[in-house]
Amino acid sequence: MDRSFLSQPPVVAAAQKFVCIRLTSYEDETEKAFVATLVREVANTAFAILGPDGKPITARGRGPGNVYADAADMAKGMDAIAAKYETKKVEGTPALPITLNLVVGLAVAAGDNQPLVVVLSPDPKRQKELEAQVAEQAWSKAFAGRFTYATGQDVKGLPKLKGATLTEGVLVIEPDIFGAGGKVVKEVTADQIAEKLPAALSLTLKTFVPPTKSRRDLANLGLKESIFYETGIPVSGKGEAADRERYKLLLEKKK
Repeated sequence: MDRSFLSQPPVVAAAQKFVCIRLTSYEDETEKAFVATLVREVANTAFAILGPDGKPITARGRGPGNVYADAADMAKGMDAIAAKYETKKVEGTPALPITLNLVVGLAVAAGDNQPLVVVLSPDPKRQKELEAQVAEQAWSKAFAGRFTYATGQDVKGLPKLKGATLTEGVLVIEPDIFGAGGKVVKEVTADQIAEKLPAALSLTLKTFVPPTKSRRDLANLGLKESIFYETGIPVSGKGEAADRERYKLLLEKKK
């Protein structure tokens, strides 16, 4: 889905006229239930384009390939849809596009081959203030779509994270190949976000080298390192569920 459609330049350009949403349907029951309304069978994955009223205005399927022939066709279709709606000006900066939690954020960042930006504060009110500051950079032309974001009161939920020293501020993290851990490459204190975060993000993009991955290599390496990601909600695809069970049996045999 990502390689064939969503990361292609024509689709990226067309998407600037849309609000793009990735549902955490493997982690959240409400979002999974919404996905189930978009496809005939109950599934964790689906694709649709919705109108401003939240109702589908295109055909629906498990991915863009069920609706469009290729990326060029998708971009053309999106441009035609966008032309029917008047763009409204919105005051201020949109909210920071955070993932469900730190664990999911790290997994998503690894899956997308992106660095993870974590906004950290033990105080929920203060955390919201810091999120607003980070959002200014997140939606800028230089960084939009280049990072995954998450928030937390601390990083205790990421036991394999290396190099974190801040208790409040911003951590820029390079996830490991699985998103099971990672290393902090930049830290910005809460009082220096406006001054130092842009440079930290720019430097990270220059030095970050996304790993090359293949399904077979990941499976072999994951088995070697005893990696298993337990989703919050059981997967609904029969083939995927069967693959996961076979993999779990192989892990058990290693013990």
